[in-house]
Parts: sequence; structure tokens; C-alpha cells
Amino acid sequence: MQIISLSACLALILTPAAAYADTTHQGNADMFRTLLSKIGLRSEAQPPETLAQLRDAVAAGLRSEPEVEEVAIDPGNPAILRVRLANGGREAVTGTVDVTNVYGRLYTFRNDLDREAAIENLVQSVLVTVRKPELDLQHVFANIRFRQPGNEQDAATSLAEELAGDVAIVLQLDTPQSLVGLSRADLGERSIAEIRQAAQRNILREMSKLQEERVSDHMIAYRIDDNPPLTPAIVLTDEFWAMVDKNFPDGAFLILRQRDEVAVIDRKSPSALITSRQLIDMAKNRGVDFLSDRIFERRDGRLVTVTE
Repeated sequence: MQIISLSACLALILTPAAAYADTTHQGNADMFRTLLSKIGLRSEAQPPETLAQLRDAVAAGLRSEPEVEEVAIDPGNPAILRVRLANGGREAVTGTVDVTNVYGRLYTFRNDLDREAAIENLVQSVLVTVRKPELDLQHVFANIRFRQPGNEQDAATSLAEELAGDVAIVLQLDTPQSLVGLSRADLGERSIAEIRQAAQRNILREMSKLQEERVSDHMIAYRIDDNPPLTPAIVLTDEFWAMVDKNFPDGAFLILRQRDEVAVIDRKSPSALITSRQLIDMAKNRGVDFLSDRIFERRDGRLVTVTE
């Protein structure tokens, strides 16, 4: 049975910035406060619905779709649904849906999501697993995601490639609802080399919309504004590292703390490692699209982890 993971968890607890400021580097506290302020916490004391109520609304949306064979509520977690999808005569697809991320973005963070549209988008992002559109080379990307341990069968069908530390390179198809992972079966007659060449062309095209924000004298954050989940893919290009070298000629540490952001910190900064670790831990505790808890750098054209 094919298993999918549809989780996008969002912890609703934000640790105060000052708790991460080392007493010998108090300048970091202002930077952390700046980063927290950009999250934009809502002021409502009581959301208009509970997590379980939003989950039930998503479940109702899923049950209305013909491909959905079963939707079950997880009795131990008010955010989790377990789904079984018909797969066009092939082996059924089962997996979990976690509504916590949508709930947090609706009621904790200030991004003006429309509730009904957010629910529908989540439903459609689940269905795209079995409604996968025709492979269009214009929408294929090589991206960076957490490295999932797999069995021998997974290894035979997966296109994931180990990168460094706890992250891997995955091939994804960009759909209107979400980025969908590709397997060897999805390629048809196309070769992996052809797919990778297309992915490289496509991320260079998207980099024309890359936003560079200098958070401090020693830190720069990068983001593809109109498609943030693609942002980590820039790390796989020489063009990105040329930008980093121009800003920080003495080298930089890379942190991939979120799936929609890439940050680099000047290696010559006295507190570079401390700052990197504090920012990663802050994101990990917050749980917003967390990606990796490692610190990276580039050596001889390869991404490697840094020993702290």
C-alpha cells in the first residue's frame, strides 16, 4: 500500500526572543525581535473555532470528493485525519492530513487567509496525490527537503538524492495547490538527466523574483516571494553562491530552518555559530514549516555540515 505524508505542523507557541540572546551577544536580541515582529501575531484572545472544528470541516470537504474512500479522525490528536484515496485502479494511497498549519495561519498569524479557500486548498493538495497532472517540464524543480528514511522498495522508486546532514534533494512538480514529489514512475519515457536539466533551468527562471533582505550587518535572508516553498532550491545553484560570496567574501554559514526561507550568516562574525544555532532553535520551537536543525556551509562546491 502506498503511503503519503501530508503533514504541515505548526506549533502555536513562540518562545520570547530574549530567551535566545546569549549574554555576551546582546545585539542578537534586537534581531530576534525583528524576526518575530515579521510573523505578525494576531490579537484575538479566542479563535472563532477550535482545532477539532476546523479538522471536521476539512474532513467534510474530503468526503465530498469521489476519490476519497475513507476519512477517519485520529482519537488521540484533534488535528489529524487519516485518509484512503482511490488511485485509478492502482494500489490505494493512504496517509495523514494535519490541519494544524492551516489553523495557525488562520488564527495565529496575520496573513489574511480566507477560511473556505484555505480548506479547499488543503483538500485539493491531498487529492493532487492521485490527480497528479501531466508532467510538464516547465514546472519541475529540484528542491531541498528533510531526508526521510525509507525501505528498499522506497529506494527503488524514489528520486531523492542525499545532500548533506539531514536534508536531501527531491524532484517536485509545482501544481497550483502544492509541490508534489515525483517518483520514477512519474517520469514515463523521460530520463532523470532530462528532468534535472529542466529543474535547473526552472529555478534560475524563478530566481529573477528572489527577494534579498539584509536582517543585520552579518545576516541576509532570501525568499522567492510568489512561491516561497521553492526557496531552498536556490541553494543548489552556483548563481546563489555567487551572490553569497559577493556579500560575504570570507564565507558564510547557511541555515535552512524553514521550508520557505534561506538565510546566510557572515562567517567572520564573532557570534556566527551562536546566532545560527539560536535562530534554528527558535524556528524549531515555533514549528513553522521547520526544515533542518543543522548548520551548513559550502566547501569545494559541495554543501557540508558544520561542526559546532
